[in-house]
Amino acid sequence: MPQLEQKIPTILEELFSNSPNPEALLSQLMPILCQVMDCERCLLFLRDPVTKMGACTHSYSTRPEYPYPVSEWALESPTLVEDDPLFAEALRNPEALYVEDVENADPSILNIAFEKEYFAHSALIHAPIYYEGAMYGILEPCNFDKPRIWTVFDRTITAWVQTKLAPLAAEYARLKSL
Repeated sequence: MPQLEQKIPTILEELFSNSPNPEALLSQLMPILCQVMDCERCLLFLRDPVTKMGACTHSYSTRPEYPYPVSEWALESPTLVEDDPLFAEALRNPEALYVEDVENADPSILNIAFEKEYFAHSALIHAPIYYEGAMYGILEPCNFDKPRIWTVFDRTITAWVQTKLAPLAAEYARLKSL
């Protein structure tokens, strides 16, 4: 049986078509993704691949007990690649990783202790944002308290948003990381 084509929700298409500026778009995107993908938190980490400056620039949580603070731009930790295999993989591979159960994830892909300490999620999408061959950020929708199977719809939305975010993320990171 052929797979049904997944349609991008109108609210997302309109956001990317009608937002007046990148800041407004990125701020509105996080809660919209939580709604559309039925996830409990969505955050956006942006970085300048040249300066290695980065920050969690946008975040939204439907659960007040799991906020993720927006951070100041700072130099990436020299141990980040060793501490966070997901980040290391994102630097090598633009494909999103879908972690359905943090507790049982492959340790070569995910450092469980690191994820618990810094993020507290139980299931996540780790979606690198690439522009012109360089990684400018990571989009991370996630859920808490139990595993989650990421659907074809979730994967379609993620891939579409990764593509749409690419030029915006690059421009935003270049300007903000100065």
